[in-house]
Amino acid sequence: MSCTRLLVINPNSSKSVTDGLEEVLRPPPQTELAFYTAPKNAPPSINDMITANLTATACFLDIQEKKLIDQHDGFLVCCFSDHPLTHMLREITPKPTIGIFEAAITQALLLGKRFGIVTTGSGYSADIHKGVQAIMGGNSQRFAGIVTTGLGVVELREGDRQKIERNMKEYSGKIAQKGADVILLGCAGMTVLFVS
Repeated sequence: MSCTRLLVINPNSSKSVTDGLEEVLRPPPQTELAFYTAPKNAPPSINDMITANLTATACFLDIQEKKLIDQHDGFLVCCFSDHPLTHMLREITPKPTIGIFEAAITQALLLGKRFGIVTTGSGYSADIHKGVQAIMGGNSQRFAGIVTTGLGVVELREGDRQKIERNMKEYSGKIAQKGADVILLGCAGMTVLFVS
């Protein structure tokens, strides 16, 4: 039986975020993971629609130039948003393509009654809310809302670990108080919380 090759895409240019993904992601049997970091001309973090679009364009062009579509059987876009790159890749290949945003919401709906999101800085929360509505087909009582920690994407990986953990506990408590029984960590950089 042949091995399935999945490309795990970090659409920002911070290699430390990709390193965190490599440390925590374990492939299922007969699956090989390859890890990709956006080229250096892409922003180091995705904080709003401008940086989302800039990273999507940089990655899309680079992935096409390197012919990575032909080399892999599926694609995972590791930005916790309705990232444009997911849609761009779906336009050029029928191969399975999903973002961690869509995958996490789908899983949350299977695990509990209501889910909430703890994410980084405040600049992107409105766009995340719109993304949830797009996936859910509108407003839903199953979505408890979003809280923003004020932490930066790169700070999660490279900052003061004790400060990050205190902050994450505080804001996880806040989203639980809003009625979430499933809490989604809304940033690929939050993998640092699972690395010892």
